[in-house]
Amino acid sequence: MRKPPFPDPGFPVTIKAMDKKDRKLLNLVQKEFPLEESPFALLGERLGLSETEVLSRLERLSQEGILRQIGGIFNPQALGYRTTLAAFEVPEEGISRAAEVINAHPGVSHNYLRDHRLNLWFTLAVPPGRNLEEELASLARAAAARRYLILPIRRVFRIAVVFDLEEGVTGDGGPPRISENLIPDERTVRLVRATQEPLPLVPRPFSEVARQARVSEEELLTWIREMLRRGVMRRFAGLVRHHRAGFRENIMVAWRVPEERMEEIGRALASEPGITHCYERESYPDWPYNLYTMLHARKAPEERVAEIARRHHLTDYLPLRTVKELKKTRLKLFTE
Repeated sequence: MRKPPFPDPGFPVTIKAMDKKDRKLLNLVQKEFPLEESPFALLGERLGLSETEVLSRLERLSQEGILRQIGGIFNPQALGYRTTLAAFEVPEEGISRAAEVINAHPGVSHNYLRDHRLNLWFTLAVPPGRNLEEELASLARAAAARRYLILPIRRVFRIAVVFDLEEGVTGDGGPPRISENLIPDERTVRLVRATQEPLPLVPRPFSEVARQARVSEEELLTWIREMLRRGVMRRFAGLVRHHRAGFRENIMVAWRVPEERMEEIGRALASEPGITHCYERESYPDWPYNLYTMLHARKAPEERVAEIARRHHLTDYLPLRTVKELKKTRLKLFTE
């Protein structure tokens, strides 16, 4: 398939090599970011660095596009949002225009061109009071899609994008939490808006976020811990751009799993090194795939997929390799 001329995201071509302290620091901010008044000083204590050096390293890693941001990662469904994975079949000559239409929707955070007849794969989230199916149908018409699939999650087996930069594998952010559903009030919306933004790289970052949310620093930290306990916030952590951190290869795989094996296979694939996402999703008579995984690797992801399939005796699966990343941003909640 010919690649359409989409622009580069704009990061520098060359990146200063990360040293051992950079890698340890990025691992810590992904896995164990301190929810304290002076988090960067505490990170420095663990690494034998000054607070100033921690902030300097994080600023450089951010400028180089390796560290995307540090912030709250929410469960949108717990806050009344409806979400889905969607796939459009678009003629090759219409891909560029269709991508523009899809990417312009504020509820689309990820959009990929993949090597299949269903070639545009993206995630869509709509806030409370909006109709997911109607918005997806409207996007399909505007994008001139010949066919489309709506693939909402039925069950989560793994959602933990943690890249271990010392061991060179994807780490584990822990099993998915059972979340409570909230009816968000005005205060909750303010706090979500503030904590989903990039955490300022300053000595007292939560103090600045608290001012934006019009609460005290102590109140903000207490709220974050409570949202984590209740599963409304999945993590408060750093996010890295995998391709700039060395994990340049990734592949989504749609698996057809017998219902009686779904629990067994879902848990087994979720525990495989390299798999960062594992979901049971809706299936259809003409699209029987019901389990989806995302595998990240430094090289040869197809070989890993074939090995996983053999080991778990799975014969009906569809590797969907990324041809082009068309959009990848954080989903911003309550922005409309």
